[in-house]
Amino acid sequence: MCTQAVKRVKNTWFLMKTRDPVSWMRYEDEIKLFDSPTDKYRKLIIQNPIPYEDGYYGGINEAGVAFISTFVRTSEDQISYIRKPYIRLILNAGTATEAVEIIKSFNPKIGGNMFVADPDKCYGIEATAREYYVEEIVDEAVKANHFCSLADRNINFDNDSEFEEWSKTHEERAKELVDNVNSLEDCERLLSDRKNSDKKRAICTTPDEARVYTYSAFVFDTSNKLVRYAQGCPSIVGFKEYTFKKLPGNMKTEQVD
Repeated sequence: MCTQAVKRVKNTWFLMKTRDPVSWMRYEDEIKLFDSPTDKYRKLIIQNPIPYEDGYYGGINEAGVAFISTFVRTSEDQISYIRKPYIRLILNAGTATEAVEIIKSFNPKIGGNMFVADPDKCYGIEATAREYYVEEIVDEAVKANHFCSLADRNINFDNDSEFEEWSKTHEERAKELVDNVNSLEDCERLLSDRKNSDKKRAICTTPDEARVYTYSAFVFDTSNKLVRYAQGCPSIVGFKEYTFKKLPGNMKTEQVD
């Protein structure tokens, strides 16, 4: 359960995402630098802080290639993008086009509503266990937990009567906001948006509204190779900035496999 959007602004792409974990997922996350001999580029990845559990949620590398996604379950045997080491492998790409080819090479296919971008190009991908639908994004786009191009339906909608409306409400609101995104601060405002909170369907849901709320959010700036990361509910904790040149002293670093 996530809301994500992309926007072309001047010479960069902004990729932005909330993380609204379902009840069986790890709630907390962290940002981590990966810089081992197996990493073609240094990478900043938002991940599950428990190393023996699955969970890569999005990231950017020092070439400016960034990836975000949210899961759309269309079959019982579908593999989620969050499984290790998929995002880490995708971020070995030097361009968004190369990243798409890496994604297409996975067998079995990984599922989700994905965006991948570099400073120049951005692609949207709808992925099932059967096929990938890839389109180049020209200006802006939004994805939630349903497909807009593929006919496949999120089977979790059948088990939760409100989930489909939740997903489509988030998509509609994000589309309203992304058109006015012109800065990183605008991205933060989109991810912290509280409209529809009376129905518990705001883009940013708070702890007093639900047990499983918006636990984090992040923005990637592909040209400037930076991250704005809210480690916690974004409308409450706000965002901090991370770059490859100015890493915080307490950031954990993966140096060996």
